[in-house]
Amino acid sequence: MDWEVRHACHFDLDEISYKYFFSPQIERQYMELKQLRIFLAVAEELHFGRASEKLHMAQPALSAQVRSLEGRLGVKLFERTTRTVSLTRAGEVFLPEAKATIAQAEAAEAAARAIGGDSGELLKIGGVDSATAGILPQVIRAFRRSHNNIEVKVFEMLSAPALHGLANHSLDVGFVRVPPKEDFLDHKFVFSEPVIVALPADHPAAGGKEVPLEVVASEPLVIPARSHRPILFDVIQNHFEVAGLTPRILQEANERHMIIAMVAAGLGVSLVPHWVSQFQRRDIVYRPLEGGGPMVDVHVAWRKGETLTAVDQFLACLPEDVSLIRDYT
Repeated sequence: MDWEVRHACHFDLDEISYKYFFSPQIERQYMELKQLRIFLAVAEELHFGRASEKLHMAQPALSAQVRSLEGRLGVKLFERTTRTVSLTRAGEVFLPEAKATIAQAEAAEAAARAIGGDSGELLKIGGVDSATAGILPQVIRAFRRSHNNIEVKVFEMLSAPALHGLANHSLDVGFVRVPPKEDFLDHKFVFSEPVIVALPADHPAAGGKEVPLEVVASEPLVIPARSHRPILFDVIQNHFEVAGLTPRILQEANERHMIIAMVAAGLGVSLVPHWVSQFQRRDIVYRPLEGGGPMVDVHVAWRKGETLTAVDQFLACLPEDVSLIRDYT
């Protein structure tokens, strides 16, 4: 992965994340969480009217908050025409940072509420969906069997917010797509999983054991936007480029349930991490790519030098071989 791609999706205390989150001077001038939530709503909907309905606020007030945010940052976050709204380059860079801020604020709030007046130990785990929906349910069950005095809270988030959570202590353990390079973190590789094809059950290729990449390239492709899942997007894009093919991206759906719904409706096919195949429907089938698809990794990270027994005990429950976890692979 080249530096530009790695930097776009990797938390780095020495770069943009430090400037936005750890400089006291910037922090004092930093925008309210409300403005960030408004920005995220517009970025997700790419429509000011739908975003205002989603947030239950008047559109002029929403637009004014976006202009205020852009004024504070000194950059345009959206390109607006009479017909379309799109993120500028600055907006694309700012989007994961805004998500990270919201995620760590929500994680901190949830952790504080969870602790309440109880002095019992709490283990806060966050990370990518391949872990939270894939291996974590069974790992946590194993952990709880011998450590039922420790309360466990799980938060699903992308890699950058998870690393932010480790930095500000709103998380104790984080599952991320790329190994962190921050000096204050330890990490280890957990597993790789293949990217597979999700296609309508009545698709001509659904009856085969594997799907050629050429077939996928000939179909409308439904995948998350790069601004939402940069690592997965780049892995998929690179796989096509190496094969000399260009995907026909129909629509960038960010949520898994929307991707599956669009495939079930026959609007296109999708490339998804293997864990998504747990969501079985009669109108969708999952098949491996012919010759093997690209792989996406999961690493676990935690802070160095802390005497958190719960973290050590949880890490000990992670299997050396993920295939030992029943029903995952």
